[in-house]
Amino acid sequence: MKRQSAELTHAVVRTALAPVRASPEVRAEQVTQELLGAVLEILERRGDWARIRGEDGYEGWVNMGGLLVRSRERAEAWWDDSGGQPAVVLDAALVDDAGQPVGRLPWGARVALVGESAILPDGRCGRLTQGGWVAWAELGARFPQSGTAVVATAQEWLGVPYLWGGRTRWGTDCSGFVQAVYRVHGFLLPRDSHQQAEVGEPIDIGSGLEALQPGDLFFFRASDAMRVEHVAMSLGGAAILHAAQANGFVTEGDLQRESEFERSLTARFVGARRLFR
Repeated sequence: MKRQSAELTHAVVRTALAPVRASPEVRAEQVTQELLGAVLEILERRGDWARIRGEDGYEGWVNMGGLLVRSRERAEAWWDDSGGQPAVVLDAALVDDAGQPVGRLPWGARVALVGESAILPDGRCGRLTQGGWVAWAELGARFPQSGTAVVATAQEWLGVPYLWGGRTRWGTDCSGFVQAVYRVHGFLLPRDSHQQAEVGEPIDIGSGLEALQPGDLFFFRASDAMRVEHVAMSLGGAAILHAAQANGFVTEGDLQRESEFERSLTARFVGARRLFR
């Protein structure tokens, strides 16, 4: 297994999204996704595959076809090479000057803005025909750090299909959904629900679920183990918003309802966390 040279230890994602797999083969489990413009550390190369570490610390294997290998310095400031300013995509479709499709980009992808055009890491350029983006410098104003603002953003994901390892509005799992929503509000959460359960301040719910505020996170254990395997966002009190495989998409729920699924969740509830003071 060949270690990369000191000069080329990082990469920028050049495709709309790059599946991250458990092992270096196309049939392996997708454990997460890295999105256009993300900067990755290359830990190892094996044929056409690279074992990478993402900005959230998550590791896995990505096909090299989706990457632009760079030095750390060039990778971390790739938009400077384009002469643009960094921006975050909120789902977008781009066309070139001739009106030909450049690509569709998912929520959370990164581009460099030059005037009304977006420059992609591989130099392609396009103008917006659908969707939108937000300049990096304007994220704080568009997505403030408050629980009610986080919930408002999360509700834009209602109906998104459930997809194991996904974290875009093309398909998401429970922790990918929470991570993606919180990310635009300035929080870089870990990838998996059991990791997210260690972030923020624990909430005392001795007086009941009414203590939960919008944006707080509920955590649930597996049915046959104590390890956390599911996360949901509180809409306030027992009302939740989450991506669950049993539902098939991002949906609202209520832990005080008497449906079989919600009774099961309530029985597996292990705690709640708050990221906002």
